[in-house]
Amino acid sequence: MADNQKLKDRVAIVTGADSGIGQGVAITFAKAGADVVITYRSDEKGAKETAKRVIETGRKALVVQTDVGDESQVKNLFDKTLSEFKRLDILVNNAGMGGTGKPVHESDFSEWEKVIRTNLHGPFMCSKLAAKQFIKQIESEGKQSTENRGKRSGNIINISSVHEESVAAGQGAYAVSKSGLRNLTRAMALELADYGIRVNDVSPGMILTPMNQESMDDSKTRKEKEKEIPLKRAGIPDDIANMVLYLCSDDASYCTGATFYVDGGWMLTRPDV
Repeated sequence: MADNQKLKDRVAIVTGADSGIGQGVAITFAKAGADVVITYRSDEKGAKETAKRVIETGRKALVVQTDVGDESQVKNLFDKTLSEFKRLDILVNNAGMGGTGKPVHESDFSEWEKVIRTNLHGPFMCSKLAAKQFIKQIESEGKQSTENRGKRSGNIINISSVHEESVAAGQGAYAVSKSGLRNLTRAMALELADYGIRVNDVSPGMILTPMNQESMDDSKTRKEKEKEIPLKRAGIPDDIANMVLYLCSDDASYCTGATFYVDGGWMLTRPDV
């Protein structure tokens, strides 16, 4: 259960918060005291359900339809957020899509580009605007002392995947987008550290969300996949949400530029690349 003081009165954008991991993060943030901006691309019903559950905690929710791969829609998201809340403290780049299911050499450019645009260009555009807003707030409030650097100044969390390291056949575009996201995390963490802004990468393993619908629907399929996981179970959205909450709290004020695997130990079974 979230500590209701960890994110007290902070404002967070969680992209793709209409279901799965994003929904779990949004609700966990609200329980921890944050107001939450919820984005969705097509599942308005899911986004409204997330908003309802945020409001039930006593926090505010704003729902904004956003294709994170569209620069004008990303700008609209930030304009609406700042109009409503006047500030921003946290960005969670969660919105994403799976791979083409085809070998790279058989993928059309349009299929390849759609994955890269959503999973990599989207976080870049959102993070760029978030960083500028964080810097504006820091400069208006006065730069933090060295002792307090990394606390509340601004947090960006990128939701990646174990496949940023472990490549699966038919998932080339997905793996490329997620490995790019890892280095976007590292680059921005280095560039923003002097402001006390922290950027981290959370890499889920097998999580029971719509992206793993087959495993949610078929217990036999799920159990077969779980045999490959040292902890012998699939994860749930709260497993990711709790890590994201920690990284956005002052408890993690010395963590930046890192990848945090939340995978039940699955990566321990992968050969080194």
